[in-house]
Amino acid sequence: MKSLVTSLILFFFVPACGQKAVHDSLKVYYQDSLTVHKNFKDGTVPNTLNVKVINPCNAEKERFDGVVTIISATVKNKNYSDTVVYSYPDAQSGLINLKTNNISDHNINKHQAVLIPFTYCGNWDNDTKVSCIIFYNHKKYLYHIKYHCGEDGKCKINDNLDTTLKNLPEKLKLKVIKDLKTKYNKSNDFQ
Repeated sequence: MKSLVTSLILFFFVPACGQKAVHDSLKVYYQDSLTVHKNFKDGTVPNTLNVKVINPCNAEKERFDGVVTIISATVKNKNYSDTVVYSYPDAQSGLINLKTNNISDHNINKHQAVLIPFTYCGNWDNDTKVSCIIFYNHKKYLYHIKYHCGEDGKCKINDNLDTTLKNLPEKLKLKVIKDLKTKYNKSNDFQ
């Protein structure tokens, strides 16, 4: 048991962006991954976005929970690089579900904002959430937005977004809210 705990602790400190290999004792838990690469411009500067989910939801393999699930997102250009790594603490109840077509970028005040929303699969009930990684103007953010889905299949934000998103510039906050309301309003949007 002690070696499993030690191995799990080591795993969480290994960068998920592929720079280092997963510790041998944890490869049994590293079943597959999903990788997304996108290019965009921030003004005239070309940028790349790389997103990787270790052990994502996989309906084809009927895998909805596991030991670990991690998402890492890196935005990079010739002068700047930043990364967000999030290890979902409740992987035993559900894995990260990333829909690549929900990743978006918006030009706000002459800077590009990149939004990476993702949900979770597993023990799904009426109360769920959308998490969102945001890169904007050399800053990074990670938010978890609560939702409630009714018996009719319609879903609504169940969070005070003025409080939750208070650190975002106002124009960016409005874009994020619009994305969240339009991309996640039916229970099917979370699967």
